[in-house]
Amino acid sequence: MKQDFLKVLFFPQKDSVSLGEKALSGLAALGGIGLMMLVSSFFLEGKDLPWVVASMGASAVLLFAVPLGPLSQPWPFAGGHLVSGLIGVTVAGLIPDLVTAAALAVALAVFVMYLSGCLHPPGGATALTVVAGGDAIRSMGYEYLLTPVLLNVVVMLGWALLINNLLPNRHYPNTLPRLKETAADRKEAGELDVQLGIGKEDLEFALREMNEYVDVSCEDLSRIFSLSAAHAKRRRMGKILCADIMTREVISAEYGDKVEDLWKLMGQHRIHGIPVVDSRRRVIGIVTIADFLNQVKTEDGRPLAARLRAFLKPASGNSTDKPEYAGHVMTAPVVTIREDQHILELFSVFSGKAVRHLPVVDASGCLVGMLTPGDLLAALQAEMLSAF
Repeated sequence: MKQDFLKVLFFPQKDSVSLGEKALSGLAALGGIGLMMLVSSFFLEGKDLPWVVASMGASAVLLFAVPLGPLSQPWPFAGGHLVSGLIGVTVAGLIPDLVTAAALAVALAVFVMYLSGCLHPPGGATALTVVAGGDAIRSMGYEYLLTPVLLNVVVMLGWALLINNLLPNRHYPNTLPRLKETAADRKEAGELDVQLGIGKEDLEFALREMNEYVDVSCEDLSRIFSLSAAHAKRRRMGKILCADIMTREVISAEYGDKVEDLWKLMGQHRIHGIPVVDSRRRVIGIVTIADFLNQVKTEDGRPLAARLRAFLKPASGNSTDKPEYAGHVMTAPVVTIREDQHILELFSVFSGKAVRHLPVVDASGCLVGMLTPGDLLAALQAEMLSAF
């Protein structure tokens, strides 16, 4: 029992971060601290640099190893250092006793950072640095807030914004995806919340009930729940890929195929969409019934059928005033899905992107099949029947 306790205490569960991601975090910290040391060396003597580096070194761990954590965001980082620095300078000037000043500076820094929503653990070190950092730093007074604190905050924050958005699979700050998301993305996220039965209000309620600071945002929690739910569904349904349910004998067209030929193909094969491919069978667009109707939707006194016949009739002579070829009427770019993707990923495509005819491609982007909501429904029905 004692061994299990010591194992849990000193050997926590391994993280799920890849070795490559850990190496990138180290290299990002190398660049950030290098720039910060270079800037600080212009304002502080060599013997005083370690005091400044202590707090910024701690910030580097958060900014480059945990860039999505609430404690690592721009306002907690910048506000935490500046608020704590202000408190440290003030306390150092008012209280001559080192022990009392040091304890009070850090305590006030924690409290004020909490109140102002900029809790950043290295901020405590910034407050302590002024009090215990020696005469050279104490003598700087409030100038310490400008150089080196503010200057180093600008350097480190600028580097964090640059490197965390250049490195693969990263973004900074953690609110950046919300600024880029489309209406379809918000709709898909809402549908996931409905499926899970857990909304943002539920997560916020749970965090309030815990009554402690948890270094994870509601957005990250929602993403964790969504990924977990999707994985659980895949596990329950087995590994059914798009390649397993797609239609393999696909009727396709090329850019220069005539529109009347495409219309005839749809009638002969009773299909409502034809993907358009290039010479290597890479999908460049798709022609559906909707594309034809869009060409004749303008009222001109004739019935719809008459307008459609006129559109499909080839133009006489060398000139034309209407689209004649597949490339002229096709929808592009076209939404596709890879053959090795799980069928559960079709839900977000069919519902979120309002797609009804989905070309399936291989790793090189070449057409290998077609999928419709009917194919997905048939696969789910077969899976349900096999479970009984």
